[in-house]
Amino acid sequence: MSSHEPEPLRCLVVEDQLMFSQLLCTLVDAMPGIQVIGTATSQAEGLEQCTAQPPPDLLLLDLALPDGPGLAIADALLAHHPTAKVVVLSGEAASFICPSRLQSAMAGVVDKTAAFSQLQVVLQNCLKRPPQALTARQQQIYALIGKGMSNKEIAHTTNLAITTVETHRKAIAQKLGTSGAELVRQASLLAPLTPPSLS
Repeated sequence: MSSHEPEPLRCLVVEDQLMFSQLLCTLVDAMPGIQVIGTATSQAEGLEQCTAQPPPDLLLLDLALPDGPGLAIADALLAHHPTAKVVVLSGEAASFICPSRLQSAMAGVVDKTAAFSQLQVVLQNCLKRPPQALTARQQQIYALIGKGMSNKEIAHTTNLAITTVETHRKAIAQKLGTSGAELVRQASLLAPLTPPSLS
């Protein structure tokens, strides 16, 4: 690796189904820019690896583990590595609601029944650029996008011009590395249920 190339993202795969875990590791480790450093099949194993030094930069996380919820592993990782990214893998991705404390770290939610190409897109977005925080106004608009509102409806709700909403929407898409239908899908999964109010 040349001195100009960034270090690969260190990835931990947390999945209790061993065959699925091994398949994930093989496919993810083959992606340029990502190095799988370990696997965990339980909450206890995941917690141990996330508090090791150095901690992983990226967490592929199954929510339902035999000894407790997977999100506890994400909390532990972010306490040690605040800029780490989390990708949730779930058989019930459509019903997953991201806790507000994890929104800045959540890179995506992928259904286990989806094609691997969908996970690839999420992981490639993790490699594009360091995460950029949304402003309070962008968070508000992102939440309204997640509710399925059009630009016109968002403008009416926020008392903004449609062109202003469009500008914010483009900025949100750029920061999150996505756009169009994928932006709406991510917003519906990750945005808070209640948009933050602005005075």
